[in-house]
Amino acid sequence: MEASEVISVVTEVIGWIALAGALVCLLLALLIRLADGRWLRTDAVVIDQEHGSTVRWFAEGAFHQRRLSDEERVHVRNPEEEPAYYREREPDRLRLHEPPVGRRVTRWLGFVLLAIASVAGLVNLVLMLAG
Repeated sequence: MEASEVISVVTEVIGWIALAGALVCLLLALLIRLADGRWLRTDAVVIDQEHGSTVRWFAEGAFHQRRLSDEERVHVRNPEEEPAYYREREPDRLRLHEPPVGRRVTRWLGFVLLAIASVAGLVNLVLMLAG
């Protein structure tokens, strides 16, 4: 076997494995996105009152508010301008922490594997045309 044939076989195997992995990762990222929705960043204000704390934020052209649990209040760093995340389809839902990074990592891993599969396919195509 010549070196170009060995390289062709190796790149084809790498390309198929990377393509399969990319499809799995991107499908998983899509399913997570459909289940959890899209979360957008906003600034929230925490107001301490006698009967507990309330958080207020502006989203989708309106002001929203909800009560904070004692556990959530403990994690507030700056009550006057707390970074928060609201759900795009339901602006009444608010998180005081960033959405989990799992979806982002899965999506980027899918894109990297897709790029690897593309490069492997391109190398294989060049070897086929040259040989």
